[in-house]
Amino acid sequence: MKDPDLRKRPVVIVGMPEERGFVIDCSEELAQRGVAPMMPLKDVYHLCYDTVPVLARRREHSLLWEEVLSSVAGITLRMEPKEEATVFLDVTRLPGMYKSEEQVASALGSMVSGQFCLDVRIGAGNSRFMAFEAALCASKDARVIPSGMEREFLSPLNIDRLPVPDDVREKLHLLGLHSLGQISAFTLSALTSQFGAVGKQLWELSNGVGERGRIPCAFAITDVDREFVCDGPVHSKQQIRAALLELLDGLCLELEELGKACRTVRLVLDLQNRTFFERQFVLHAPTTRKEDMLRRIMAGLEGVELPSPVRIMSVRAGALVNHDGRQEGLFRSRPGLAKGMKDVSGFLKTKYGGLPLARAVRNDSGTHLPDDRFIFVEP
Repeated sequence: MKDPDLRKRPVVIVGMPEERGFVIDCSEELAQRGVAPMMPLKDVYHLCYDTVPVLARRREHSLLWEEVLSSVAGITLRMEPKEEATVFLDVTRLPGMYKSEEQVASALGSMVSGQFCLDVRIGAGNSRFMAFEAALCASKDARVIPSGMEREFLSPLNIDRLPVPDDVREKLHLLGLHSLGQISAFTLSALTSQFGAVGKQLWELSNGVGERGRIPCAFAITDVDREFVCDGPVHSKQQIRAALLELLDGLCLELEELGKACRTVRLVLDLQNRTFFERQFVLHAPTTRKEDMLRRIMAGLEGVELPSPVRIMSVRAGALVNHDGRQEGLFRSRPGLAKGMKDVSGFLKTKYGGLPLARAVRNDSGTHLPDDRFIFVEP
């Protein structure tokens, strides 16, 4: 960035004086010659005869990387930075403006290259391993591995790419297994019997099994929002209600995963005449229920006449508070008490192996001792 002429020349990045004996990084043409990070300079000097040595400026690199991550946060807050210049993103739920993973990748690539003049490789897959390998194999800026094509993509990869201990890789080579395709031919039980817990990891990686856990937010969350791009002009309150239901479904699911409830909901309508309708609604109590939010929003829209049809709709849940669950309304909802107690009992039995709840009933033994007038039975 500071010396654009270096883009046309082979460059090797070396450490500060105390680290100067090793390669920190190198340009693409040197990598093709066999130079790699952490190689001693004395072993690669014959490959770097025409290179420009550049000292690593770690502080400047760190500051730049923080700026890149801050910009990426404009697309998704769910990120997991690894070593500098590598970050995993969770794009499973993004605003409606992104219709596909290809669009997300294009937006990320354009943003990083446009703002920071940096080359970027992006890979998309159903796991960190898949996405990382897809980025390395990207012939252009991005490569997306479609659902169902995971095994086909992974099969030719060498086992040296696997994130497993060295002794496991050595054992795989001794068994004549040199590619992920060869490993995926074995059953889960066969691999676990040979490699134990690592065998399950080998089976999942070679078969392209997706990761189930989401990447957590890297920053403190103050608001959660959702956006919906209408397929056609939205005129009536019924159409607005239907779109809100779809938006609130994702919003409430996100709140539940975060363990949060919201006190306010802000509605923003982007109208076709290039104006905006914006209104904030305060809820009676913190909630994660879409029914409560929808009822409050629709009540607030009574009597409102929009000057133009809606083209983009967004909702934002604010004033978030911690929310671990909802207490059963024992005294307000008598008709549903039996079902509620049955559901709670089943959950507690599963969690604790027994029922820690009891119901007090009157003892018919005729005793006059206060402590014996009631007994506890299973609810």
